[in-house]
Amino acid sequence: KQQYMATLHEDCDGNIIYVKGSPERILKSCKDQFINGKKMPLDKELIMKNVEDMAKDALRVLAMAYKKVPKDKLSLDESDISDLTFVGAQGMIDPPRKEAIDSIEKCKTAGIRSIMITGDHAFTAKAVAKQLKIGDGEDEVLTGKEISEMTDDQLYEVVNNVSVYARVEPEHKYRITKQLQRRGHIVAMTGDGVNDAPALKAADIGVAMGIGGTEVSKEASDIILADDNFATIVDAVEEGRHVYDNIWKVILYIMPTNGGQGLAMAGALFLAPFIPLFSHRLPIEPVQILWVNLIIAIACAIPLIWEPASKGLLNRPPRDPNEKLFNKFFIQRVGIVSVVEVTMIFSMYLMFFKSVGNSLEFMPQAQTIAFTTIIMIEVGYLFTARSLRGTAFKINPFRNKWLILGAVTTLALQVILVYSEPLFGTSPFRTAPFPAIWWIPLCLVATTSFFVIEIEKFIRRRLEIKKNVI
Repeated sequence: KQQYMATLHEDCDGNIIYVKGSPERILKSCKDQFINGKKMPLDKELIMKNVEDMAKDALRVLAMAYKKVPKDKLSLDESDISDLTFVGAQGMIDPPRKEAIDSIEKCKTAGIRSIMITGDHAFTAKAVAKQLKIGDGEDEVLTGKEISEMTDDQLYEVVNNVSVYARVEPEHKYRITKQLQRRGHIVAMTGDGVNDAPALKAADIGVAMGIGGTEVSKEASDIILADDNFATIVDAVEEGRHVYDNIWKVILYIMPTNGGQGLAMAGALFLAPFIPLFSHRLPIEPVQILWVNLIIAIACAIPLIWEPASKGLLNRPPRDPNEKLFNKFFIQRVGIVSVVEVTMIFSMYLMFFKSVGNSLEFMPQAQTIAFTTIIMIEVGYLFTARSLRGTAFKINPFRNKWLILGAVTTLALQVILVYSEPLFGTSPFRTAPFPAIWWIPLCLVATTSFFVIEIEKFIRRRLEIKKNVI
């Protein structure tokens, strides 16, 4: 906050105070300057012009001064920082790392706005921001002094249009954070000092520096950055989107299973007066429903968690934090798969009965075919569920070995269940073996959910492209 550091040293004919800090603060306390071994009148305008020229070259500028004091002067207080002699300014450059520049570019494509808040000179901040490509097209740099003179309402009016803040103090970071949130933004704030704690705590996501950060800043934060590298934050955003996508994939895969079975049971009861077969027995036994839910959840849904990240995760805008799980996309996807599933269940069930002359003695086999239809539909849907919106044809089918293993295991166990009666004498799942020829239509049925969803995704992508073009 003081913007300077002062130290007291012993000298041969007395003691001496050395001071370094921001040029504005140091010059404010100087009465003269040291040139060519002589004290000369202080030329603040010339010094500040040179300081600004250095700052425009992205240099961090420190001014230095001194003051001689009596030998008995053994301590320092703020009143001693006056009547100093200016001796010069030093420019230091801390060039942005390439990965930081690349990461900020990634943020732009991901719909994330990067804001630079620094204690450096306004010209230095602007030059560094230009290198980082922060605030492209913006000319304004807001300083801490200007923020102090603003009310919260005034800061609220400009906070959406300013991406570079210079000569700020910790309380300014807090105010900027609150006004950004008031604007409806989700704010992630970085910091490392004790005074940064209020801003880190107020932000939606506080990010402390793990190497250079204080313990107070780490305690106030939600995340501690182990390598103090901005690029790691962007990588974390990408990984977060990957995890969120995979959770969605699992939910959108499991729900149609329940939806299809529920529609099948309800549909059979509703159609019983019109289709006599449904009045004798439901197409699926309760124990078979339990098995489907168990094997689909374990062998097929869980492997989707290990699905590698899709390409272009950072090329789409952030999701709405208020977006509900049961949104339009969710209802459409679950509804389509559920309708396909119940249609195939009834179709295979009735086709088998028609092939055997509608004889009720083949009811167990018909139920087994309906039961197997659900498994086949879900296995087919599994391979398109690997991507929420992208086509499955561009995905390496073998990149997720756990998913392949889950699909093979599910099909193998289903074959065992179908033919468990001759193997074990009785079937615990009330299945009955059916003719092997019926595996051909069952395999064709497995492709229906795959291709229907692929068509749905294709149409959705075309509509989104058309919407963006318009």
